[in-house]
Amino acid sequence: MATSRSRKPRRAGSYVRISEDPSGQEKGVGRQKEDVEELAQRLGWQVGKVYEENDTSAYKRKRIRLADGRSVWRVERPEFRQMLRDYEDGAIDGIIVYDLDRLARQPRDLEDLIDLVDHFKRPVAGVTGSLDLMTENGKAMARVLVAMANKSSADTARRVARAKVQSAREGRALPTARAFGWQDDHVTLEPREAELLRKAVADFTAGETWTGITAAIIDSGMPTVKGGRWRLRSVKQMILSPRVAGIMPYRGKVSTMAAPDEPDVNGADGSGSDEENQTRSSRDLALRDAEGAYVRGPWEPIITVQQWEDLITEYERRQEGAEFTSQGTRSSYLLSGLLRCARPCEDGTPCNGKMVGVAEGSRSGRRVGGRKNPRMFYRCPGKVSGGCGNSQRGMKSMDQLIEDLLFLHLEENRPAEDDPQPEAEPEHPDAVRLADVSKRLSMMRNGMREGTVSPESFFAVVPGLEAQEKKLIAGLGKARRAQADRAARLRTPEEVRADWENATIPGRRELLGQYLQAVIVHPAQAKGRGVFDHTTIEPVWKPLPQ
Repeated sequence: MATSRSRKPRRAGSYVRISEDPSGQEKGVGRQKEDVEELAQRLGWQVGKVYEENDTSAYKRKRIRLADGRSVWRVERPEFRQMLRDYEDGAIDGIIVYDLDRLARQPRDLEDLIDLVDHFKRPVAGVTGSLDLMTENGKAMARVLVAMANKSSADTARRVARAKVQSAREGRALPTARAFGWQDDHVTLEPREAELLRKAVADFTAGETWTGITAAIIDSGMPTVKGGRWRLRSVKQMILSPRVAGIMPYRGKVSTMAAPDEPDVNGADGSGSDEENQTRSSRDLALRDAEGAYVRGPWEPIITVQQWEDLITEYERRQEGAEFTSQGTRSSYLLSGLLRCARPCEDGTPCNGKMVGVAEGSRSGRRVGGRKNPRMFYRCPGKVSGGCGNSQRGMKSMDQLIEDLLFLHLEENRPAEDDPQPEAEPEHPDAVRLADVSKRLSMMRNGMREGTVSPESFFAVVPGLEAQEKKLIAGLGKARRAQADRAARLRTPEEVRADWENATIPGRRELLGQYLQAVIVHPAQAKGRGVFDHTTIEPVWKPLPQ
């Protein structure tokens, strides 16, 4: 056993770790403690503190948000980090471990320890082999061994991931708990729950917001599977899940280096953490085969695949944030953010402040003076908030005027009955290119798996193809959202009126956003309390599809 020739530690730190302990009996770390104590006695070291991490991985990394908003991926081992701090502070004067792979499986962790050993010259020893970080040869050997341990963990993760994908494809990856919308057998629909989800999908596609949908589900009195409270976040994940369309979901990431032929899947139930799910498209949660087709599950679908595609297209359209409704979906007032103040500023340019709903006598919209039903206005905010603070219009009159103008606009632009129906959208050229790229990727992956493609060729070609695939998917998504917006604005006035009458305020805001770019509010000419000058209101319409 090679250790430093410096004086023997009198208060060494003992580090023990085991990756998995399903029983929670800590037998693995217990055996390591016994072996570490025996080695300490042979070396003449005295152990002053034990750092124990049971059921803790030294390989799996988690996303950590830094103070500046950026993210890093690190292994979370609080006891290991505390040991490094104690080593640096002098609370321990050496480290003794069972084995190097118990100490580190990520090169970054090993380098952090090597930096400290280089500076403080306190020894590190291991039970099962030669561990000497005081010499260059010892550090080089440790780096090689940790790199090999890291690869071993990656290989294991890839095999487990591949097995889970296969399990999903064979329909064996059903959730252990009953999912809302299905019965206890996990495959048969629960009629009332399924109908509630079906309506939620239709309402969102028609313009309703997540807040409105969650409120409707709560008002239905339908309990959650576990009897807890309905929350907007869980409702959103449930409705966007590919499972509602009968598509096999999974929680994972595509990683060429980790698994050349398959996604790196960490689970097959689509139940990724909130932060993980927020960082990728809902389409990425749908499992596909090598040809790019959706893998179908054995359960009954609640909606069709096309309805799910339309749902995700509408969700992505709103996510782009280009519409006034995307920035104000929580507003309680129909026209907040849509009205633009045109009162001239000192330099003669229009104010262009976004007018918002407020109560009489208030600049924040809160109830004032104890009045239960204060008069409501749309007001241009003050200079601090980017407006002039000098324009306002009665909310009730303004809401009714814009509603009337909307349906007058639709009637005036109603297509004649003898007009030809709009032609079906031709297949987007990117769809053809995407199919070709996906096919070439499939051939490369199959060739890598079967040994007909060399690793050198694979890693030289596949990253470029994957970049093309990602770009084409993004372009197609944008085209689909534009097509969906065009189709929505080709509806008849009667169809829009039916949606309008059934929609909540957020839903009506979404409908307005399909037709209006803004409403310009010019300075009023008529004076007097209660006088509404409709001639100063100028709607700016989006061009209707031809």
